[in-house]
Amino acid sequence: MKKLSLVAASLLSALVVGQASAADTTGFYVGGALNRVTVDAFDDSESGTGLGVYGGYNFNEWFGLEANLFATGDLGDKDVDISAGAFSFTPKFTMQINDMFSAYAKVGVASMAVKVEALGFDEDFTGFGWTYGVGVNAAVTEHLNVRLSYDVTTGDLDADHNYLNVKNIDTDIKQLAIGVHYQF
Repeated sequence: MKKLSLVAASLLSALVVGQASAADTTGFYVGGALNRVTVDAFDDSESGTGLGVYGGYNFNEWFGLEANLFATGDLGDKDVDISAGAFSFTPKFTMQINDMFSAYAKVGVASMAVKVEALGFDEDFTGFGWTYGVGVNAAVTEHLNVRLSYDVTTGDLDADHNYLNVKNIDTDIKQLAIGVHYQF
């Protein structure tokens, strides 16, 4: 978490020093993100690093549609391996603060998956849920943007095989992410 905080602070400091011209915020954008992910399942919480890609289309200054795909590596301990991922699709509502900064909120649907390897068994939990998030976007140049976001994806996931005698799990996946995207 400290490394992600240092990276975020460094990037935001660089943004304050630099100046951005008034950028056109409409149209397509695509980017990637480094995430600090926490998975709450099985009355336990596991954290780790994840990677994501996102993209969307802004119809005007305040409304757009966005898709987000992310996955994690192993979040478990030495006896249990847990990994997670989700694909979400959301409408995104943006408020321009000035020429450089904007804030946004989004809410939508998500397809989720959690993989658990424990006690010699390999179990996949999959299902659909809801996602919501907020963030701050900074236009570094006319086309390059950096953003800091917090997203929560929640759902009731069903076991694919029921090897662990668990039929379903109520899961929350929380992401704190620093992302960079190109605005076409």
